[in-house]
Parts: sequence; C-alpha cells; structure tokens
Amino acid sequence: MDNLDINYINNKIKNEEDIKNCTFDSISGIIDNSNEIEFKNCTFNNSSFVMSNLDLFSFTNCNFENTDLSNCVFDSASFVKVNFKNCKLLGCSLIDSNFLSSTFQNCILDYANFNNSNFKDFSVNSSSVRNTNFDNCKISHFSIKNSSMVLSSFINVNLRGLDFTTNDISGIVVDKDKLNGLIVNTEQALDLSKLLGIVIK
Repeated sequence: MDNLDINYINNKIKNEEDIKNCTFDSISGIIDNSNEIEFKNCTFNNSSFVMSNLDLFSFTNCNFENTDLSNCVFDSASFVKVNFKNCKLLGCSLIDSNFLSSTFQNCILDYANFNNSNFKDFSVNSSSVRNTNFDNCKISHFSIKNSSMVLSSFINVNLRGLDFTTNDISGIVVDKDKLNGLIVNTEQALDLSKLLGIVIK
C-alpha cells in the first residue's frame, strides 16, 4: 500500500492524477500545485500544509480536522461539501473561490481573503474571523454564528437576511447602503448607526 504522505500527494499532482478516498493523518509539508487536480472523499487529520499553493484545486466531500493551512493560497479553488473543524487558516488567500454546502467549525480565519468568492449553503460557527475580507462576494444561505468578526470587511456585499446577532462585529466594514435587512442586536445597532451619521445621546 502506498505511504500516504506529502510525497504521495505531490507525485499524484505531478502525474495529473486526482486523489480519491484517502485519509492523511499527521503529515506535513508543502503541496505542489504544478497541475490542477481534485481531492474527493479525502480526510486530513492533525496535519500541516503551511504556505502551500493550491490554486484552482477542487475539493469534494472532504474533511479537514486539526489541520494547519495558514498562509496557503486557494485562489479560484472549489469546495463542495467540505468541512473544516479545529483548523487554522490564518492569512489564507481564497480569492475567486466557490463554496457549496461547506462549513468551518472552531477555526481560525483571521486575515483570510475571500474577496470575489461565491457562497451557497455556507456556515461558520464558533470561529475567529477577524480582519477577514469578504468584499464583492455573492452569498446565498450564508451563516456566521458565535464568532469574532472584529474589523472584517463586507464591501459591496448584499447583507439582507444575514443574522449577526451572536457575533462580535466591532469595527466591521460595510457599505451603509447595503445594511438594509441585516439582522443585529441592540448593541450592534448602536455601533452601526455611526455609519449612518446618527448621533445617539
């Protein structure tokens, strides 16, 4: 049986072979993006791929748990039914990516860049989403709960129907003309009123 380590992954990529039905446990290294491939029905546990470049890769029915993906590049990548749990994605670039039926649970997404991405049936729970960019994103059934969204940016994003009541949205950056329909609590409403030039005494 093949040794499922970083060399196995990179050899598959080199040979333009998709990777299916594999479990990668406690491996580390930099993934090579010399060719575009798909990971399907794969699980990644207790691993580290810091600073890997995964542009244009596809992930379908995959699970990441206790895995460090900090400073990875996933630009123009596709995530379909992908779940991240207890993962670190600090400073990741996910520009122009597509997310369908995917989740982040207890993850660190600080300083990540999701600009120009598409989200459908997407959720973030109990995570750190600080200084994270979602500018120019298209969202449908998009949920963030019990998370820190301090200083995150949602420029040119339709916020109608989003419920931010359980999050810390201190310093959040939004377009004041896109606030219509956003669901917030009383304290959050007071903070957001500053964007509208309202003075509350």
